[in-house]
Amino acid sequence: YAQLSLPPDTDSNGWTRLGDGWYKLDVVDTASRLNLNTARAQEIAKLPGISSDPAIAAAIVDWRDEDDVPTDLNGSVGAEIEYYGSLPRPYATKNAPLDTVDELLLIRGITPTLLYGLRDASGELVTSPIDSSVSVDLGTPLCELVTTYSRERNVTADGLRRLNIRTADPTTLMMTLGLPQNLVQRLVQARGNNGQNLTSIAQLLDIPGFTRDVMKQIGDKISVTDDEYRNGVININTAPAEVLATIPNVDETIYNAIIEAREGGTVFAGLNDLFQLTALNRQQLQVLVDNVCTKSSVYLVRLKVRVAGSQEIRGYQALVEVQPQAQAEGGTTTAAQASIYQFREVGRNPGWSSWTTGVFSSGGSIGI
Repeated sequence: YAQLSLPPDTDSNGWTRLGDGWYKLDVVDTASRLNLNTARAQEIAKLPGISSDPAIAAAIVDWRDEDDVPTDLNGSVGAEIEYYGSLPRPYATKNAPLDTVDELLLIRGITPTLLYGLRDASGELVTSPIDSSVSVDLGTPLCELVTTYSRERNVTADGLRRLNIRTADPTTLMMTLGLPQNLVQRLVQARGNNGQNLTSIAQLLDIPGFTRDVMKQIGDKISVTDDEYRNGVININTAPAEVLATIPNVDETIYNAIIEAREGGTVFAGLNDLFQLTALNRQQLQVLVDNVCTKSSVYLVRLKVRVAGSQEIRGYQALVEVQPQAQAEGGTTTAAQASIYQFREVGRNPGWSSWTTGVFSSGGSIGI
């Protein structure tokens, strides 16, 4: 986990004095948000503001997919070139992944109010259009619940590569995972030739003997793929309820159990810790295990700066991927590295006035 160093000249709002100016730094885990490039229309449709009009979710999928056939989500139909080409100022669908969240404004049904929230130029809540004396909190803006890039390295909390249980030989399963021979035999029999019958960790829980206690031991060490990354998984340490609710087949009982555990001080260090949630039964854990993570590789780094005596605030945002220091099987250590994929100045409204507080928030420096 990242550690923030808090300078002594930081005020109660997180602004830090630096020479004649002030700055505020937020670091946002993108795995705390729904990845619009990997999520299905069914998941996108669960987001606040979209749940009342599922056709918007279908249109988002149509914008990124490669075909020109409108998505049909239980009768709610998306939009392809036939719609965009008929506009007064026509343009084509992208038919490729979204690059930024702001790009959503090109998609049918997405308005600035839906995306950025109904706030005034200072970022304060607007008053009710019916009663100007009443402030209306419309909740977290959509732009603060979604991302276009999130992924987790397919390694354990210690940085070791996870074992692909679909293809690992029996000896490796016993030696690496510490499983008894009878459980290994059941796993090998259940997975079939080349692991064709085992496509998810959830299926492992259907094999007799793979109990909660066993999963507490091996849950963070295993995978069903050799892929280097797990794209679009949601971090149960950082995601808000609105994002947890988008996980396939997750209900209020499941995401509330996660939030209550976090509020009680629980930090999920690895996927094995998921199985310590005694409030959830086996079926509920199966819903979660293949769709969540406990760490992230990608962050939004947001900086606001102002000069002493001036009301002007300037905002900047970068999309950064961090590869933490890792310990290889042979004992070799790989140094931490960071890649900056996007960097831009961000306006006030729409822009930084819609920013919510990051997972790590303060003036100062961040070390990972």
